[in-house]
Amino acid sequence: MGVAAGGERRGVRWMGRLDLDLDSGTDLFGVAGARAHADIFLLHGGGFSARDAGDAQVVSNIDAPYAIRPFEAWVAAPLGGGVRAKAGLIDLNSEFDVQSVGSPFLNSSFGIAPDYSQSGSNGPSIFPVTSPGLVVAIERPRWTLRTAVFDAVPGDPNHPHRTLPGPLGRGGALFATEAMVKIGGGGELQLGGWCYTDRFARLDGTGRGRSAGAYVQYEQTLAGDEKTGALRGWLRAGRAAAEVNDIGVYVGGGFSWGTDDRSYGIAVAHARLGNPALRTFAAAFTPRRRAETAIEVTATRRLTKWLQVQPDVQYVRHPSWGAAADALVLGLRLRFAVK
Repeated sequence: MGVAAGGERRGVRWMGRLDLDLDSGTDLFGVAGARAHADIFLLHGGGFSARDAGDAQVVSNIDAPYAIRPFEAWVAAPLGGGVRAKAGLIDLNSEFDVQSVGSPFLNSSFGIAPDYSQSGSNGPSIFPVTSPGLVVAIERPRWTLRTAVFDAVPGDPNHPHRTLPGPLGRGGALFATEAMVKIGGGGELQLGGWCYTDRFARLDGTGRGRSAGAYVQYEQTLAGDEKTGALRGWLRAGRAAAEVNDIGVYVGGGFSWGTDDRSYGIAVAHARLGNPALRTFAAAFTPRRRAETAIEVTATRRLTKWLQVQPDVQYVRHPSWGAAADALVLGLRLRFAVK
């Protein structure tokens, strides 16, 4: 990715993520439907948003410090009656705040939104560092209810390159829940919420407060189908406790059209500072704008069974809420997959 204009500075950076996925298949240990999964990855080239683009939402969803570590390592099993359980190192974003329309986009906000990802002492249990957790889901043909508990501090915030998880229970627990309902022939509505058991320092310095949030998300197939090309859209809005989190409100969404072999998309991510964060910046004589907005236009083309090419353009208005000049970012992602 490269900064063509604005941002913190002009520059081009190569970033990479190499994953080794291991799956047991079903019927693990003779239990019907049970399976195990592990994902070990290598990351390199991180720091593009911090040093070059200057944005807070992070224009690349693989932008992270160098590391070789297990990302996921879990065991899942059906419990009967449409109930399943998963335990181990789990990516929270594989179960919660997930929608398929935004998955091709590069900006991190179109994976898990920043009102959620900003939370905690080292983020929730998401890329690039996960924590041990337990997920229980009740799944029916038209609706699903998920709930989970995670260790509240993934990894070690003071040592981002460490491989193994840190000690359990240092910062309490993170509770997450989400309900999903299918609507009509191609719609899906999600309602979710999250809360930490420990309290965090308030931004105004007047004690400690609860970190919690909620979101609503809807995706819909608007025309066509997956074989000939489907036009799909999504919209998400979320709110976080502004007393202890910088971002108080997030709104995002977009559209994509195409198939698995070729697709096009446009999306917008709008992250707004809460009043406590604005007052904190003003008190430090570094006033900020209310919102950072990223607009992304992207396209994907599968050249072979194992290679996909994705050119990408992003325009970021008020990066880090005005700490850097408006940025124009150009990118090219190559995806290699071997099974």
